[in-house]
Amino acid sequence: MSKATKADRNKRKRPLFFKRKGFWVLTLLILVMAALIGVLVVDRMLEPYRERASGYDLSLVDKVEVPSVIVGRNGGELGRVFVQNRSVIRIDKVPDRFISALRAGEDKRYFDHKGVDYMGILRAGIDWLRVGEAVSGASTITQQLARGAYDLEAERKKRGESGIERKLVEAFLAQRIETVYSKREILEFYLNRIYFGSGFYGIRSASLGYFGKEPENLTDGECATIVGLIKNPTGLSPLNNIEACRVSRNMVIERMMNLDMITPSEAARMRADKIKLNPKPLQRGTSHLYERIASEIRTLLGDEALAEGGYTIQTSIDTAVQQSAERKLEAMLVKAENHPGFTHPRRGTGDPKQWLQGGVLMVDQRNGGVIAHVGGRDYATVPFDVIELGRRPLGTAFFPMVYSAALESGLTPASGVEDEEMDNRTVMVGGREGILGEWGMEVPNPSYEHASITLRRALESSKVAATVRLANQVGLEKVRQTAIDFGLPFDNAELLPRLAVGWEPASLKEAVKAYTAFARDGRTGPERMWYVESVRDSHGSIRYERPIQDQDGTPAVSSATAFQVHSILQGGMSNGSAKGVLDSLVESPFNGACKTGTTHDFSDAWTLGYNGRVTCGVWVGFLNSGDPIYEGAFGRDLAMPVWVEAMNQASKHFGGRSIPQPESVVEMEICRVSGERVTPYCYETFQDPVTGSMRSRPAGVAEYFRRGTEKIPYCSKHSGSAPEDPTLDITVLPVIDTSPVRPKEPVLLGDDPYHSIQITEDEGPKFRVRRERTNVLDSLDLNDGLDQLRLPRPRRLEIAPE
Repeated sequence: MSKATKADRNKRKRPLFFKRKGFWVLTLLILVMAALIGVLVVDRMLEPYRERASGYDLSLVDKVEVPSVIVGRNGGELGRVFVQNRSVIRIDKVPDRFISALRAGEDKRYFDHKGVDYMGILRAGIDWLRVGEAVSGASTITQQLARGAYDLEAERKKRGESGIERKLVEAFLAQRIETVYSKREILEFYLNRIYFGSGFYGIRSASLGYFGKEPENLTDGECATIVGLIKNPTGLSPLNNIEACRVSRNMVIERMMNLDMITPSEAARMRADKIKLNPKPLQRGTSHLYERIASEIRTLLGDEALAEGGYTIQTSIDTAVQQSAERKLEAMLVKAENHPGFTHPRRGTGDPKQWLQGGVLMVDQRNGGVIAHVGGRDYATVPFDVIELGRRPLGTAFFPMVYSAALESGLTPASGVEDEEMDNRTVMVGGREGILGEWGMEVPNPSYEHASITLRRALESSKVAATVRLANQVGLEKVRQTAIDFGLPFDNAELLPRLAVGWEPASLKEAVKAYTAFARDGRTGPERMWYVESVRDSHGSIRYERPIQDQDGTPAVSSATAFQVHSILQGGMSNGSAKGVLDSLVESPFNGACKTGTTHDFSDAWTLGYNGRVTCGVWVGFLNSGDPIYEGAFGRDLAMPVWVEAMNQASKHFGGRSIPQPESVVEMEICRVSGERVTPYCYETFQDPVTGSMRSRPAGVAEYFRRGTEKIPYCSKHSGSAPEDPTLDITVLPVIDTSPVRPKEPVLLGDDPYHSIQITEDEGPKFRVRRERTNVLDSLDLNDGLDQLRLPRPRRLEIAPE
């Protein structure tokens, strides 16, 4: 018993194993060895990222605003553009209060670390473990500079790496930057590069763009506001979301107070201040076209990629068409300013927003590629893009939609509408008294026929009163719905007669898309217009390439209606309000058509038209005014010459394609005067422009009918009857049995009551026989299916002597 007790006593006297000196020595050795092994393993794992970071050229860290080259579809250079709205300034122009706000918002230990904030990384890791997701960032200002200067995010995506791998490269690169540049230099690089939202790059651009002042004049609250944008420049921009911007600003103010950069009372005052915007952004001296291209690149590649610059941007723009349109538009605007009736400020005088403006848009009907885009007169003075943002009344350029509604309702181009004066109280545009103006005919002294004329004749001559009557006949709701089907924004248009005269506004882009339907079997479009075909970076690598394909468009009217209106618009170029334009077009034959447009007050001038491949629109007017350009400022005088110039330049690559007649349309000859089926007696008189004498010519003209509507009666105006049945009542026609009298000289003296010899209008002193009829029945296609009547040969005539 005593031996056991002694043994137990000795056992209790021995120290526990973890209290022995050897244990801790051994444990320490193991831990040191494990740490060394871990460091070696981690170092080996990090070596590829460290090696990649060492390969970047640090002399490029401050390289910003690399211009991108914009080239046309055929390779011609359109220009070089800085795609970033940026102005580089020195760090001594940035106030200390801004740097304090920046440190509070982004990197409070900036002046203490060497590029990587390990305490920040630890804090971010603890937050991640506590919440289960990343709730705070750990990137220092230097790391952000490295990421932006060398586009590490794009490189990560290209390599298919994770965000952690990108962070490792970023950290090593930041440490390299810190060894070469001072803290002040790094701040200068960073503040001149970073994106602050709403298209503003760099501190000066943001300061002017949001508050209209230089950075050195920013208040404490404004400094905190701009710093607060860095986390989410687009979403927090005060131009996009003022409340979210205020919350972000207050978070920066709170951090400044917690770091003793400002007192609690100063923080309270700053939080109470409202965000007062006064945008005065930098003007980059580019153009409306460059802005559209930069906007499309930003959408396709993102803001960070856009900031890289150095791109070669292949576009859909035809260089020759673009430059010709720009030159001709400016020439026509100067011509308008030199008109005796022009009373507005001319370019170079007064407020630029009051200058006469214009726009040109040409688009490929098949795939939506923009061929030419002239969004205004001078981007540097008026950056407003009339194609994207402007909306103006269409005036008489809206007429084709009215006639489309009529044809869709069952009328034909040969249907009649009254052409006589109309009291302006019916429409109420430009006043209440007097006669409704016939400005649509685009002549100083329009005339009326005081009779029923065909729809073709009314649209060809752009008759205002006749068009208003037609719209009332068809129904204003039908006209509005047809306009909506054409893609025009008329959902809220009032159903008043002024709708028919183009009172409602539309953009140039919407108008061009609408007119495309007349060349595309009644389908508007294309739905999406685009500018950028491909983008290559400075190394020649393709960053974007568009799959170009035809677009179907949206049905607006039937193919029959579209072709009928197209045919009438073609007639207007020969006989109507656009007469003479064919003489200026180099494409021959010209298979397209156009329509000029003028508003009742002469404040807007339009020309819209197309060929078989492209559609082009031109607008001239004022941005914020309904004042007349000058009295009698017609679309054919101001806008049509620009349209002709653009179409002539486009004819080389986009001409020659026809607009085929659809199977749903049949052709038939009608009387131009009555609109009924032509007879041999259908003639019209006209005054010879050279001699002043009255002459006559056949009134027959080819017309297009929707299949099934061509069964119309023969002309009653020239036959003396108006039969109900659409077949000719030959009992009312005189049968003429006479031989034609053939003249011996070019000039026929005396009357020709039977019109046996017809001299064409354009033959001058020459003549030729157009028709020889000895019996009207010979010319009639009765289509009665009767067999021929065979008569016996008459006996020889014998004359008995007296």
